[in-house]
Amino acid sequence: MQRSNRKLAAYFVSLFLLLSLFSGFQNAYANGAVAPLVETQWLADNLKKQDIRILHIGEVENNFNAKHIPGSVFLNVGDLMGLIGNGSMPPDKAKFEGTMSRLGIDNDAHVVIVGAATGTPFPVTAFWLMKAQGHNKVSLLNGGVTKWVNENRQMTGEPASIKASKYTAKPDLSVFADAKYVLANMKNPKVAILDVRGSDEYSGANAIGMNKRTGHIPGAVNLDSLPTNNNNDGTFKSAKDLQAAYAAKGVTKDKEVITYCQGGVRAANTYFALKHILGYPNVKNYVGSWGEWGDRVDPAKYPAEK
Repeated sequence: MQRSNRKLAAYFVSLFLLLSLFSGFQNAYANGAVAPLVETQWLADNLKKQDIRILHIGEVENNFNAKHIPGSVFLNVGDLMGLIGNGSMPPDKAKFEGTMSRLGIDNDAHVVIVGAATGTPFPVTAFWLMKAQGHNKVSLLNGGVTKWVNENRQMTGEPASIKASKYTAKPDLSVFADAKYVLANMKNPKVAILDVRGSDEYSGANAIGMNKRTGHIPGAVNLDSLPTNNNNDGTFKSAKDLQAAYAAKGVTKDKEVITYCQGGVRAANTYFALKHILGYPNVKNYVGSWGEWGDRVDPAKYPAEK
């Protein structure tokens, strides 16, 4: 009898969890949630939906104009970085609103971000920027245009029809960190500071850029972003592989994580892997990164390790 009661209790617990999960899914879809990472087949199936806006992040607009995924609009990498800023302040809200409006992206659009080349971290930086400006209906195309082309999917030279919009951003600073925030949490055991540069940059043996100092933020652990997060074809690694890599370094889900690199770009890639693939609840991108920290005029206040 006691055994039957235990089985019955287990059944009701399982049923409750299932109903809670189903309710969560319903609420998510009711709030307009979308998958953060979408596959090429999904985009092919949804290409003509009215709310889809494809944002192509690239360096050479002439190449984009010659061939691109149908319906795409172009944002230059330099302009993207101008929208993000140097990290001393949050990304400029007014500039972002103006760019989205010019590109015909409104607040209700499901933005799918694509990149021109395999492995480039700029598209995922644009994803982070959209989140930082409060746009929740945004997805990243896994493998980007390279994967799309390799699968012989449709490309065009026809420009997208753009109707200017009136975009209003609602910034979400929970994904942003500045130097002051990093400094305040350097010794916080509940915070993991994650340097996602190469090991030679982390050690100070090789410096990218013209920083006054080399090395890393004291206490930061090192996991090189692209080889840790991405396969050779530019797609993201499985959640199982990602979890193993970060757990081995003590970067666990119970901690707040602050990612940084040289300028917040590779850091955005790791932000995406942790926040949107592994589901870490609290991940921030220190956009200023070593480009700012290493050039701080008060090295005693903002120390470095090698």
